[in-house]
Amino acid sequence: MARGTKRAPPARTRQRGTTSETKVRAKRARIAPIARHQEDEDEDERARDAQAMAGDGDDDLAALQFLSRTTLPDVAQAGAQEKAKERMLAEKRRQREELNALRPVAQSDSEASTDMEGASESEEEEQEEEEELEDLDDDDDVEDDDDDYEERYLHMAARRERREAAARELRAQQPLPIRTENGIVAVSDDDMPEPHSRAVYSDDDDNESDEAPTTSAPYTPSSAAHSRRFGLAPPYELATGALSPQAALRTRALTEAREQIAHLASQIVSDPEMGTASLQRLLVFAQAKVAPPPGDQGSAVRMHPHIRQLALLSLLAVWVDVIPGYRIRALSEQEQKERVSQEVARRRDWEQSLVRLYRDYLECCEAEVRDTASPLSRVALRCFCTLLVRVPHFNYRKNLLASVIAHLSRKSWTPASEQCASSLIQLLGKDADGEIALELVQLLYRMIRERKFAVHANVLDVLVHLRLRSELRRDVKSGPMGTAHARPPPRRRVDPKQVRQGLAVHRSKKQVKKDRELQAIEQEMREADAALDVEERERNQSETLKLLFALYFRVLKSEVPLPLLASALEGLVHYAHHVSVDFFRDVVGVLRTRLTEALDARSYRAALLCMVAALALQHGQGGALELDLGDMYAALYTVLLPLSTSGLLEEGDVPKRGHIAGLRRWSEASMLFYAMDMALVQAPRATLQVSLERTAALVRRLLGAALHWPTTSALRALELAQAILARTATIEARFEALLDNRDAVQDGQYDPLATQPESARALASGEPCWELCLLSRTHANAQVRETATALLHWTR
Repeated sequence: MARGTKRAPPARTRQRGTTSETKVRAKRARIAPIARHQEDEDEDERARDAQAMAGDGDDDLAALQFLSRTTLPDVAQAGAQEKAKERMLAEKRRQREELNALRPVAQSDSEASTDMEGASESEEEEQEEEEELEDLDDDDDVEDDDDDYEERYLHMAARRERREAAARELRAQQPLPIRTENGIVAVSDDDMPEPHSRAVYSDDDDNESDEAPTTSAPYTPSSAAHSRRFGLAPPYELATGALSPQAALRTRALTEAREQIAHLASQIVSDPEMGTASLQRLLVFAQAKVAPPPGDQGSAVRMHPHIRQLALLSLLAVWVDVIPGYRIRALSEQEQKERVSQEVARRRDWEQSLVRLYRDYLECCEAEVRDTASPLSRVALRCFCTLLVRVPHFNYRKNLLASVIAHLSRKSWTPASEQCASSLIQLLGKDADGEIALELVQLLYRMIRERKFAVHANVLDVLVHLRLRSELRRDVKSGPMGTAHARPPPRRRVDPKQVRQGLAVHRSKKQVKKDRELQAIEQEMREADAALDVEERERNQSETLKLLFALYFRVLKSEVPLPLLASALEGLVHYAHHVSVDFFRDVVGVLRTRLTEALDARSYRAALLCMVAALALQHGQGGALELDLGDMYAALYTVLLPLSTSGLLEEGDVPKRGHIAGLRRWSEASMLFYAMDMALVQAPRATLQVSLERTAALVRRLLGAALHWPTTSALRALELAQAILARTATIEARFEALLDNRDAVQDGQYDPLATQPESARALASGEPCWELCLLSRTHANAQVRETATALLHWTR
């Protein structure tokens, strides 16, 4: 079709009725404002493109002012649409001719080729627009003209959205400015992405300036740990100032460091997930040396000990506050490849950063703990102990245990050793499943064996605080949950008066039935969880007991100092109810050997320790195992004679009744009375009936020794003798002959210096206890005399 020629309307359009024409005109009148607005926007966009292609010159802009005067006719008038199309095409031709005239002549082949491409693209646009106009002209012959205008409007709106999306993508590709120590460095034009516009850019001399080119400073990488951010001085600068010979500069640097440490700690605690950079910067203050910032040619500077101490303690408080209540594990390869939400990914990054910085902190403290000459050794050890007690569930617990136990391997016992032992005791008190106790016993067993038992006795005292005695009680073992955990069944009916008062809620039968089913399900789940917990505790307890008794047994069989032997014996007595029958026989055999060696060496304190341990072990079995401990009774009879003249009898602690804690600090008198009480008062009746002569000989020698003892020991001896007489006289009436021999049958003579109690003939001789008569008459203390007199007149 020739350009600018009108096409005659088809015949079916001319024959259209008056009603149809009126309807179409009304629809066009409604759509005309929408089409006019769309065409105005298209013309404005074309004007902007033309201005961009024409350049930035003032003359070119003045020549293009005709674009603002472009107007569109009213398409609602009859016959105006064809005229508007002709005027639009003519106007576009004139605009294109003027643009070609204003376009500068190409200076190179590349520019000429670019202009040719622009011209070809302009011709293609012209052809596409003519085709669109022809399509619109053909669509005007359709009966539903309003639908065509709506489709046209939607099509143009979609094109506009695509152009806006392309512009947004172009802006998104622009890199952000870079923050450095010198401020913000803007992005150069070379880094800007190439635009996707069809406008031709020429290399004119307009962009050139007479000013000399400026060169920016070289870029140096920075980090949050060394930069001067948010007005805070870099750690390297503060470390340098703290070591300055000028007192004013040192004071100012120390003050700024203290304030910055407090500021960083408060920032981390307020928002832990966003405080990773602050945590890393705070960790720099705790390091022994601070490296210079990136780009600085200086050397590393030693951090002032006062600043390091503040940083270590501040980090300790931060770790206690921000460490989560669970253990963070490393992600597997499969988990790292999985796609997760943004929140989960952010949480994982924070957790991994937290573990990494926590490990760096522990390594820093460990270096100070190993260096005994360091002034921060005590502070670092305190940090270890606090973390071990406050966050035992978190990562690197075994490393903390190993460091603390390694400090206990020294022979000397210092306040730092006491701090470590106290932290281990507190840690064992919080152990619920036995896992911590198992790790502790494993590390102690390995350390003591490597040291060949050359450790302090207080190390073994820590093991007495294991939760092996009360971990699995009978009420817990009776059922999966135990009787104490059973919930009372809820009452089905409630008091109507309470319902009216708002103190209770009325429930229907269906609700009661549903609640009962839910409670049954919850009870089953609790029982299943409790059964698993009990099984895990039993397994950990079994392994712990094996290592514990193996350690004690090795100490008994080795040549160790007496305090260490006493600690091992105390541990055996403490866990006597867990000792198996086979192990009990082996332990008693070792104790007999050591008892014989102690008596031969006249080490009566060691002999008393062995006797106390053997008798307490038998008592801890609860009568389940009957062994003949006659050699222990004979040893008691033997040591009574030399102890009667001992001047160190009462030197030591007096234990609480029924407790054996601190056995190695007991006095000899306390151990003697404890052993005789276990052997003659709390022993089973069958044991007492074996030999009444042995019991009578022990009572006679005890009263004879009381003649030489101080008042306290003499009173305890009289109380013990009365308890023995009261217990034994109920078994054998002949035992009363020790107090009244008027009806006694005499068979032989009493031998007070006999080596064995059975050969002393204390009961067969029929002689009364003349030692008791002397105590009631000649002792210097009145209370002793009264007690002895009361015992002489004692009757059943």
